[in-house]
Amino acid sequence: MNYRAEIFDLMQLLYDETGFNDHQLHSVIRFRSKIDEATLEKAVALTLQAIPILATMFVRDGKPHWESLTTEALRRAFMAVDDEAAFDEAITYRIDEESGPQIRLCLLKRERSAIAITMNHMIADAGGFKDYLYFLCATYSRLMRDASYTPPRVNGGRGIRDLIREFGLRKRISALIAQKADSNKTGSLCFPFDSGNRIEPFIATRVVDRGKVARLKTYCKERGATINDAALAAYYRVLVRYIGPAAAEGLEVPVMIDMRRYLKDKEFRALRNLASTTVTRLRLNEGESFEETLGKAKALMDALKRQSLGLGGYAKMSLLFGLCGDRLAVRLMRFGLRHPLVCMTNIGELDQRRLAFDGAEVESAYMCGSIKHKPHFQLALSGFDGTITLSSNLYGTEADKASIDAFLGEVEEELTV
Repeated sequence: MNYRAEIFDLMQLLYDETGFNDHQLHSVIRFRSKIDEATLEKAVALTLQAIPILATMFVRDGKPHWESLTTEALRRAFMAVDDEAAFDEAITYRIDEESGPQIRLCLLKRERSAIAITMNHMIADAGGFKDYLYFLCATYSRLMRDASYTPPRVNGGRGIRDLIREFGLRKRISALIAQKADSNKTGSLCFPFDSGNRIEPFIATRVVDRGKVARLKTYCKERGATINDAALAAYYRVLVRYIGPAAAEGLEVPVMIDMRRYLKDKEFRALRNLASTTVTRLRLNEGESFEETLGKAKALMDALKRQSLGLGGYAKMSLLFGLCGDRLAVRLMRFGLRHPLVCMTNIGELDQRRLAFDGAEVESAYMCGSIKHKPHFQLALSGFDGTITLSSNLYGTEADKASIDAFLGEVEEELTV
């Protein structure tokens, strides 16, 4: 069976081809005990049946589309290893969209198990990936109680028409004008990367513990701010130290927006891309306090939220692809696309109640986005069980990894109030 390649499927492919990122999503879940391997493998297989877009390969010939795979090919969706080195490699695994399937889970077979899951970003954004993780958990847990269980079908529309219809024509036109720069390159300032050529993919992480997060939440609440406001303020402050004084005056940071916020029906009916961006611009004064920067970040985000965050990019893409067709639109985008050199995404909280595998207690979990190609740099946040995992992914050198580890440490320090 064939499935249409939607607008943002093609855009994610373009991000890879134009050197922004590798269009993969990643999650690592570690357990306090051993998970049942046979049940987990069966659960993965059942999710491929229930969500058929995962059981496909991408076909470029003719009109780009997704084509169903053979049963034999679907076995590539699951693997198990018994050593940490092989598991570490699995964490940064890259799916070949033209071979599929579009999900791969690797199990670390230990008394304290772990799983690393990769999903092709062409299939879904972080919000969709999160829905899949909950769906996998529910399937595994039901199988542990009933080996004959079959999960419900998830095969709804993957396009953006229903989202666009949430807005009137006047609002779409207004967003096109007001947010015209939100999906394009902003500024020329970038992270100071190493010039070495021994490049490997890595995911740098740092966990902000429960105590610090609890204090931060209280601090933000007292000031009417959000954790996202605080993270943005901390990110700007550390970027200025790494990039230099010019960043205090001219730095612009696009942040990701989950467009599901605008849907009346938020049920998980399909895997799809519903992420957009909005551009933030903060000017920092020499010696200003974290509280002052937080106030600026809150004021900016409050103003942006009154402008239908992220709608501009969606209105632009809908108009372009509607007028030009997929092939011409992609060619025009390839010519005009300029990626932000610095950006941020807040994936949000992984719900501890839903990220649950019957009989195996989850100790820690995080999600992160695609692995960037230099000179692009991104900070990501992912919450679980009262903690926040800061992450940044890169095809870089060991020196880049050391610099980014230090960077994340300084972001944590800023958030320690």
